Amino acid sequence: MMHRARGPVPLTATRVGPTDLGAATAAIDDDALTIVAPADDDAPLRVRLANIDGVASAPGQLSIALRDGTRLTLVCDAPLELHDELLVRCRALPELTRTLRGFGSRRGSRGVRDSAHVDQQRFFAPLLDARRRAWGTREPASTIAAFDGASLAAAFEAIIASFAAERHGENAPARRALTAELVDLSEPLRDALEALRTAAADATKATEDLRLWRAWAMQLRATFETADRVWLTLDAALDASPTKP
Repeated sequence: MMHRARGPVPLTATRVGPTDLGAATAAIDDDALTIVAPADDDAPLRVRLANIDGVASAPGQLSIALRDGTRLTLVCDAPLELHDELLVRCRALPELTRTLRGFGSRRGSRGVRDSAHVDQQRFFAPLLDARRRAWGTREPASTIAAFDGASLAAAFEAIIASFAAERHGENAPARRALTAELVDLSEPLRDALEALRTAAADATKATEDLRLWRAWAMQLRATFETADRVWLTLDAALDASPTKP
C-alpha cells in the first residue's frame, strides 16, 4: 500500500553518529528517510527504511538505529509523530501475491475440471481474508494477529476436508484416502504456518524491534509462496478425483 510522502519536517539539530549536521529537514516516503541539511554541501542523506533496525523517541528528539551500527539523532518539536510515521512505513506489509504461479491462474477454463477456479479461490481465501484484515489496521500486534498461524492451519484443514467430502461424501474409505493424500501434500504449508507462529511470537514481544518484524514479514511471504506451491500439487490431486455429479 503506497502512502503520500511525509514532510519536510524541520529539525533544529541533526547528528549522524558523532557528526553534527546542524539544522535540517526530514521527509519520509515509502522507501527512505531523507535528510537535507542546508549548511551541508553534500547530497541529501537518504536512509533506506530497510536499513533501519529501531526507532525510539524521547522528549525533543528521535533516535534511529541503523543496520550498520550508526545512530541518527533528530532534534525536533514533534519527535513522536516522526517516530510513529517511520514505524508505520518500516512495518508496511510486503507484496504477498505478485510472484505466485498458481494463485490467480484460470485453470478452470482449460477444461480439466469445472470447479478448478472455485476450488482455488476457496483454498486461498484464509490467507486473502487475513491480508484484508491486516490492511485495516496500523497496530503491529493487530497486523500480526490477523495472520494467526493456528487459525489459518484450522481453516486449511477444514477446506481440505471439504474437498474430500464433496468428492466421496458417502464413500467413507475413499473420503478418508483422499483426505490423507491431501493432508500429506499440504504438509509444507503446515510447517510454514508453524514457523509463522514462532516468528509472530517473537515479533509481538518487541513490536519496535524492526529486525523481528522483518523476520516475521519474510516468513509471511514464504508462507504465501508455500501455499502457492502446495496448491499446485493439490490441484493435480483434485483433477484425478473429480467431484461426483
